[in-house]
Amino acid sequence: MALLEIQDLKAAYGHVPILHKIDMHVEQGEFVGVLGHNGMGKTTLMRAIMGFVTTTGGNIKFQDKEIRRLPTYRRARMGMSLVPQGREIFPNLTVLENLTVGVLGKKGSLDRIDEMLEFFPRLSPLLDRRGGALSGGEQQILAIARCLCNHPSFILLDEPTEGVQPSIIHEISDVLKELQAKQNLTIVLVEQNLDFILGLASRVYTISRGVLDTEIPLENIKDSAMVAEYLGFGT
Repeated sequence: MALLEIQDLKAAYGHVPILHKIDMHVEQGEFVGVLGHNGMGKTTLMRAIMGFVTTTGGNIKFQDKEIRRLPTYRRARMGMSLVPQGREIFPNLTVLENLTVGVLGKKGSLDRIDEMLEFFPRLSPLLDRRGGALSGGEQQILAIARCLCNHPSFILLDEPTEGVQPSIIHEISDVLKELQAKQNLTIVLVEQNLDFILGLASRVYTISRGVLDTEIPLENIKDSAMVAEYLGFGT
């Protein structure tokens, strides 16, 4: 039984259809990637799974329960969480206050903050700094750490490398691998950074014009000609 099972999912903004046919499954403990150009529906897919976008058809099953019509807060209580594109941290709150918000979202223990600082030591000297004063990479780390403070079991990551310097991209990749191994997290990642996905994902789907039903073997992603065929750009 898959942890997440999506069949023929459709979504629209008003009268404009965005997702036409989404078929995918994710097993417990998997790291699954979704590749595609901007404007192909990646962010809409992440937001639809989390319940921020109204879907117009199909099925979303999580833990073998149909959740397509459940509100976002119900999905979050089941262990789902989204790190959105653009991070959406609280810019006027300090790093510590941002992390505290993550803990309070599930009425957890503040000890979880110390645990996250062990995984993300870069944040420790920045606890009193406002979120808006951090670099793009530091904000991304904060967004992921805040998400993890909520003890999710299933995480949606939307373009985590966008606007992030290479050194921090490697740091994020290493920590995600460690977290997945130690806490058995299930992660779905949407990205355009091929190297980042190759370093993490066990399986990769492609999305094009709101349709997702093709799984690319990882070895094919290393082939620039194959990537160009699927996505329209090479490595």
